[in-house]
Amino acid sequence: MGRETSTMDDLTALSPMELLESLQTFGFLAPYSLALYCEIRGLICPERQRFNLFGPCGQSPLCDDQCRPHHENALTQTINRNQPNVFRCKSGLLNFIVPFKLGRAPTCCLLGGGIRAADFNLAATDHPSLPRKLNELGLAEAIEQLPVRTEDELLEVARQTAQLLTELRPESLLGLAFEKTMTRFNAIVAMLPAFDRASSSEDVWHLVGETLTVLFDLPRAGVILTGAREPRPALRCLGQWLENPVPLSDEQISLLLGAGNQRRFYLEDEDSLKTLPQVKGDLVHCLSLMAADQSRGTLAIFDADLAPRDLLLIELLAGRAAMRLTRLEQEREQQLEAGISAQIIQMISDLSLLDRREVLFQRILDLSAELLCASKGSLMVLDEDGENLYIAAGRGMNPELARNMKVRVGHGIAGRVVSNGHPLLVNDIEKDDRIRSTNRPRFRTKSFISIPLKVQGEIFAVLNLSDKESQACFDDTDLRMLCSFAPHFSALIERTASLERAAAMEELSITDPLTSLYNRRFLERRLEEEISRSLRQNLSLTLVMLDLDNFKHYNDLCGHLAGDKALKRTARILRHSAREMDIVTRFGGEEFCILLPGTSKKESLLVAERIRHAIEKESYLREQDLPSGKLTASMGIASFPGDGNTPRTLINAADIALYRAKSEGRNRSVLFDLSLRADQASSA
Repeated sequence: MGRETSTMDDLTALSPMELLESLQTFGFLAPYSLALYCEIRGLICPERQRFNLFGPCGQSPLCDDQCRPHHENALTQTINRNQPNVFRCKSGLLNFIVPFKLGRAPTCCLLGGGIRAADFNLAATDHPSLPRKLNELGLAEAIEQLPVRTEDELLEVARQTAQLLTELRPESLLGLAFEKTMTRFNAIVAMLPAFDRASSSEDVWHLVGETLTVLFDLPRAGVILTGAREPRPALRCLGQWLENPVPLSDEQISLLLGAGNQRRFYLEDEDSLKTLPQVKGDLVHCLSLMAADQSRGTLAIFDADLAPRDLLLIELLAGRAAMRLTRLEQEREQQLEAGISAQIIQMISDLSLLDRREVLFQRILDLSAELLCASKGSLMVLDEDGENLYIAAGRGMNPELARNMKVRVGHGIAGRVVSNGHPLLVNDIEKDDRIRSTNRPRFRTKSFISIPLKVQGEIFAVLNLSDKESQACFDDTDLRMLCSFAPHFSALIERTASLERAAAMEELSITDPLTSLYNRRFLERRLEEEISRSLRQNLSLTLVMLDLDNFKHYNDLCGHLAGDKALKRTARILRHSAREMDIVTRFGGEEFCILLPGTSKKESLLVAERIRHAIEKESYLREQDLPSGKLTASMGIASFPGDGNTPRTLINAADIALYRAKSEGRNRSVLFDLSLRADQASSA
């Protein structure tokens, strides 16, 4: 008896589930479905047998409420007699019960079932609903496959089991348990590379669920996750035992996530868990998903009697899953940062192509708003006096109102940013001690960001953003991101301003200040380009040279101011008469040139005549006092390549034709031909 007590005391190192699994390894018990009954714990059986059709747990579809008292009566008799017992349930199936002591615990019983008696007769059974159940569930064939024993044979199995439980050496069972533990440990280690290869959280949890089911026979497991990507924790099943995530109350979340960040704990008969009808669990083991000393949630295993060794192995599995989840999140953040970096590079590249400040201002504002998910904003620029800010670009506001809004330096939010030179982040405009201002109706939220933009250390603009699309407040991350772009924005604006100044200088160098037409320098440069293009593409090119008739007389008669007005009016006529592709220039004095790309000499004559008639019809001050009574123009026309194949020769040919128009009586158009050049040479 002392040895039995010692043996059973040592067996307490095994969990009930480990004891069952160890007993199942003995060949004479292998055909039976086994379960344990303890006066304290109640019925304990493997998860895979819980819904076994013919298990010993009273869960068979062949059993109904009439069977339960029969089972309980047999169990009570066995405990009272303290002897192995065989009984036939109301369905007609055989079962055996073996009482034994487990340490200092009250009497326990080993139950075995899933046996068809040799004399089992479906027709003779007194179970009134059995034939109907057999038809409905299709169990007849399954019953035929059950092992067949007589009651005497089954009683002998029960006696052998009782002897085994009395004589069983604990080291043998512990050795079996250790061997199984090492097998599971090696399997988990072999699975670790698969975790490292998992490319998504779904893959990670699929591996965890599969491992728990295959290695530990635990199909009823789930996870409760926390973190920014989990707006509210919910129970998500591993496997197929739940169709959808189960919403949790605050109390359930607190219980399942564990108070005080416990690494491992279990919950039993918690009232709040009973409010989860989808789960139907009385006991749940909770393992914290720890990675880098932070919990990412809980792995929950329902209705399983787990040995400490198994819990350690599952904890290892949970830790590896949490580590992979953390790494996946880091990889997502790195990809996001890489995407943002690429977006920034592309943004800076796109901005660098802009050569007009007003376009650049709007693009800077739009890109800043997109980066920070802001729906409203403005870019305000200091005026030349440095006393007022005006809106150079707006987002989410009326353009007409924006153009007319001004803020004095030192006043308002943007004016204060200019005064103190520091960025401003406000979560609530009505509560911030620096502002303390009533929120304006046009803003949905009370949060905004304003940062100064500087060139060569001097503030020249303020960038403002408000109203996040999510209606959340701007934070320090938003402020740091926007401030990191500020130097790039300033550099691009300075570069664009330099380009605009250079373009303005270039424009001045090639533009006639009086008429705003291109000047002779531009004509000569452009003529070279057009000659090269016409040569490559075999195109015609014509130059029309125009001179206002008797203009010296007009100047003497009306004065130089009137002469300047006449030149401006003539320039306007030329611009309106020319095509978009034509180049109109002031050649010098009262002479103008029109370059007509892709136009033959004959076609150019029509253009020249149209212009000449327009000038003749125009009203000029005191033109009636001229000899002809009108201010008119003479035209000389020359084409490439017949009349000249260089800028100098083509201009010279047009000039000769113009001279002929003058000599023939003015107010006419003359086409150049070689005879004109010969006449000029002979007269010279």
